[in-house]
Amino acid sequence: MAYVAQNGGRIIRALLEIAFSRKLANVSMVLLGMSKAIEKRLWPYEHPLRQSDLKAETLFRLQEWADDWTVQELLTLDAVSLGQLIHMNESQGQAVLKAAKQFPLLQVDYHLRPLSHDVVNVSIHLTRSFVWNPRSHGTSEPFWVWIENHEGETILQLGHIVIRPLTERTKLDFTVAISTSMRPPFLTIRVACDRWIGADSEVYIPFDSIIMPASTQSHTSLLSMPLLSTSVIEQPALRESLLQEIPVFDAIQTQAYWTMIRTCHHALLCAPSGNGKSTLAKILTV
Repeated sequence: MAYVAQNGGRIIRALLEIAFSRKLANVSMVLLGMSKAIEKRLWPYEHPLRQSDLKAETLFRLQEWADDWTVQELLTLDAVSLGQLIHMNESQGQAVLKAAKQFPLLQVDYHLRPLSHDVVNVSIHLTRSFVWNPRSHGTSEPFWVWIENHEGETILQLGHIVIRPLTERTKLDFTVAISTSMRPPFLTIRVACDRWIGADSEVYIPFDSIIMPASTQSHTSLLSMPLLSTSVIEQPALRESLLQEIPVFDAIQTQAYWTMIRTCHHALLCAPSGNGKSTLAKILTV
């Protein structure tokens, strides 16, 4: 059992890293659950409060009489009602309530706003909704947070946060591209604790009420021009250093060079990464 727990957990964690790198949402969730089950030596279908320090008799009664109750549902009852639910006294009901309050759950809120006709910003606010117990939680609790498509197959954005004893609220900002040809009905925010089984949340982001800006055609088309040599740079030191690395400008640099360097007009240069915007900015600042 020790061999399986040690090496099986490592193998599943390695597969989880591969799934995250390939943006596989459903596979990542399954592998994360498997890794926690191996590390905790607990079947995923068992009650989540079995990870707490409740007495064996209380855990047995909890599994027997409240197996279909989630931790969130248990929190809606008081100690007396919990004791009656598991067919025990108020004292044991109070113990179950205390364990439920210490179960690491985060309250998930979001704010959605459009940035362009095909890009939205999702601001996720995570609030700690559990009582910190150093014996159970140690010094930190790590969580995975990601946004997946409506089919639950692809991770669109992935983040990792660490909740500490003094952390009450944290925020993540994600930028998500939306297909203009086939707008999804919703996206899903998924929050999963890295250590505790069952400490997961999901929130749906509907798109039926959001109004996206109209598509703009104000960009400048890329012209078919001969590539400009970097020998046209007037600063001798900069020209010599760039000639060794960049003998000619690329297509975007060639088209933007005259406006950016030789005129006093205001200009906004937008292009994908690796198209030489920083090089033009370097020439301007010298």
